[in-house]
Amino acid sequence: MKRAMAVNRLITQYDVHDFTGVALDAFVRDGLTLLFFTGDPIRYPEIDDVAVVLVELIKTFSGRFRCAIINPDHDGPAAARFGVTIRPTLVFVYDGAVMSSLPRMRDWSEYVEKISVHPDLSKPFQVPAVRER
Repeated sequence: MKRAMAVNRLITQYDVHDFTGVALDAFVRDGLTLLFFTGDPIRYPEIDDVAVVLVELIKTFSGRFRCAIINPDHDGPAAARFGVTIRPTLVFVYDGAVMSSLPRMRDWSEYVEKISVHPDLSKPFQVPAVRER
């Protein structure tokens, strides 16, 4: 499936991980992680809008969380594990457990509110070496 341009930009310019699901459990095991379930960009044109919001979250909370895009061609098992039924959705995972999720495009304040309640935001964070491309 072809990806939205803003999603490709997240991967190439902001070092957001691109997962097909193989190493996802290890990636979300420690600390705060945002998972971006995108879906089909033709069916869900707001994917680009959520991707832009994600860029701003990355800039605002620099280094305080990991971020991964779940490849829509392989997202079935991950969507079931993290309770995702709507695309696009951002899922907030802390130490492997789902803390909350925000489906579709929302107001900026809702994203900031959801991410600000997580304890890891009070300390610097080092991104682990787990990669899948």
